[in-house]
Amino acid sequence: MKPEKSKTTTPKKDAAQSTNNNNQKTKETKDTTQATTKTETKDENKKTEKEDKKIAVSTILNKVGDQRDIDITGGTVVETYNLNADNVYATVTIYNVPNQYIPIYYMKRPIVTIGTLAILNAIREQLIMLVQITTKEFVDPSALGVVKEKFMKKAYDLLDRYLPSVSEKEKRTLAGNLIHEMLGLGDIELLLSDPYLEEIVINNHKDPIWIYHKHYGWLKTNIFTKSEDKIYNYSSSIGRRVGREITNLNPLMDAHLSTGDRVNATLFPISTNGNTITIRKFSRSPWTIIHFLEVKTLSREVAALFWLAIQYELNILVAGGTASGKTSMLNILMPFMPPNQRIISIEDTREINLPKFLHWVPFSSREANPEGKGHVTMLDLLANSLRMRPDRIIIGEIRRSKEAEVMFEAIRTGHSAYATFHGDKAEEVQKRLTNPPINLPKSSLSALHLIVVQYRHRRKGVRRTLEVAEVIKTEGEDSLNIIYQWNPRTDTLEKVNKSYRIYKEIQLYTGMSNEEIDTDLANKAKILEWMTKYQIKTINTVGKVFAEYYRDENSVIKLAKSGTSPKELLGPELYAEITPAQKPSTQPEDSDNQKTHE
Repeated sequence: MKPEKSKTTTPKKDAAQSTNNNNQKTKETKDTTQATTKTETKDENKKTEKEDKKIAVSTILNKVGDQRDIDITGGTVVETYNLNADNVYATVTIYNVPNQYIPIYYMKRPIVTIGTLAILNAIREQLIMLVQITTKEFVDPSALGVVKEKFMKKAYDLLDRYLPSVSEKEKRTLAGNLIHEMLGLGDIELLLSDPYLEEIVINNHKDPIWIYHKHYGWLKTNIFTKSEDKIYNYSSSIGRRVGREITNLNPLMDAHLSTGDRVNATLFPISTNGNTITIRKFSRSPWTIIHFLEVKTLSREVAALFWLAIQYELNILVAGGTASGKTSMLNILMPFMPPNQRIISIEDTREINLPKFLHWVPFSSREANPEGKGHVTMLDLLANSLRMRPDRIIIGEIRRSKEAEVMFEAIRTGHSAYATFHGDKAEEVQKRLTNPPINLPKSSLSALHLIVVQYRHRRKGVRRTLEVAEVIKTEGEDSLNIIYQWNPRTDTLEKVNKSYRIYKEIQLYTGMSNEEIDTDLANKAKILEWMTKYQIKTINTVGKVFAEYYRDENSVIKLAKSGTSPKELLGPELYAEITPAQKPSTQPEDSDNQKTHE
């Protein structure tokens, strides 16, 4: 309800006199204010001289979001933690917001104002001229750290010259921002530094970036990309580093970042709402078999069977749906290989990431250039790898008939082979492999020994090994024998059938009896239990234990059965990787949910 206007009126003469009096007072007040300002300015002359040279970076670095922010009014905090990427700090808060259908991943990060941006642009141009990098440094993932260090040092020197009054911390933050824009993916670099994210998705420049969080599933962020051109530039930059190209003629691209994270990019109008980028993040600290045991992805009994199968060079196909953990499973199984064997991996897009202690040579195929030259297929790489004396061959993911052909050709040449494949059950895997479009001969499926099926429980947000099946040779169509199957009621992998082929194959090549194989499996399970107890789960410590096992099997079994500390076996350097919080004697609980990840 509007307030009623006053009905009292003032004569014009009185109003004019009042106006003159007010003007006189205003003039006097203005003169007094100016005099006071001059006096204060004179008294603080030195301070003003310094601030004339200084950009208000503190204010800049506390700003949040941009013009297209996400409304979190009335939201309740679910979790908060901090991130750090190249000295650029950010705080992530996950909110449940009443007017949003899903939780919001809200990042408070440094935003540079227009004035500071002009200075940074000038510095960027100088950096391009001053810092010299070779083509090898640009395309070599291992050289990225050296290149970053070069740019970071020079950027810091230039910031020190142009912004001498800015604090050291803020200079490092501005230098980090420069590095992210010049060598990285801008604000996406902060998302890449979050260890809880599995997927980072740009659908177009109009919508916010989406992420898949390990604990909360799909979340909407408050981060936007500036334009469709910016998305294209990011895609093009990623592609150039790995020899891939994305253009209007070739609007689809599979590539990977220097960190090994997988990237898929598409361009408008193939993606009708705009250009897209999808980044599948892999763990910076590689998962090992012990991690899988701790989160109940599989059991010690099943892990021991995988160990036995890999030790005796049986062929394994890891299947599952999207984001079910196929590649992670393949990666954690590979350290079971003896370190004195040579491993060749052949992929269309690099996804396999094996520990350094293995004798591993990775290959990836290459598309033809615009002139149609330089195409290197997976079959070309297989033919070449056979001249490199490989002991094991990893094919990566089988998507089309050519990858399946490569895997089974590798097996036919007498090499044990491993791959991943899309299929929700072992029976479905068998049908997909032997029907169009892959269309392998049904008789060739028996070249596989084990099919391992991974499953992602979307509602609970957990991953489990759903089935472990062996392929049984028969006169007609090869059949499947399900050995282990996941029971969702008890959340356990239950043995549903005895293994026939695995035992038969090992007996054929080793002469071991069924009882000896059972004893070997029990010993392996005991070693895995001992490793879990002592938290031997970094990639280096796990590799050391397996290497010692192949060198002196009985001594490792003795340690495991007696429960002896692994300190002597690992040595002081590797034993130091088992932090006090990991050792069995100390199991502190988190005091709160505030975490810092660098």
